[in-house]
Amino acid sequence: MSEIYLHAAFALGGGLGAVLRHAVSRMVTHELPLATLIVNVLGSFLLGLWIAYLGELPAVGEDQRRMVFGFCGGFTTFSSFAYQTLSLHRERTLILAAGNILLSLLLCGIGFWLGLVLG
Repeated sequence: MSEIYLHAAFALGGGLGAVLRHAVSRMVTHELPLATLIVNVLGSFLLGLWIAYLGELPAVGEDQRRMVFGFCGGFTTFSSFAYQTLSLHRERTLILAAGNILLSLLLCGIGFWLGLVLG
C-alpha cells in the first residue's frame, strides 16, 4: 500500500473528526468550554476503544488504523483546551482554569481506560 494512500486515509479521518467536533461545538453552547471537554473525553474513549479493537484484529489494514487515528486527532481539541484554559485564567479565575485542567485530564484518562476495557 502506498504511503500517499495511507496519508490520504489519515487526512480523511482527520477531516471527518474536525467536522464532527465543529458540529458538537455548535450544539453545545455554554459559557464554560463544555463542548471541548465533551469531545476530548469522547475522543479519548473512542481512541481507547479502537486501540483495543484494532489490536485484536490482524485483518484490519493500516489504512483503517490511520483513518481512526486521524479521526480522533481531528475530533479532539487539546489546542482549544489550552487556549480556553488560559482564557478562563485571564478572564475569570485560576480556580476555574485549574478545574478545567483537572476535569479534562481525569475524564479523558477515564474515557481512554473505559475504551480499552470495553474494547
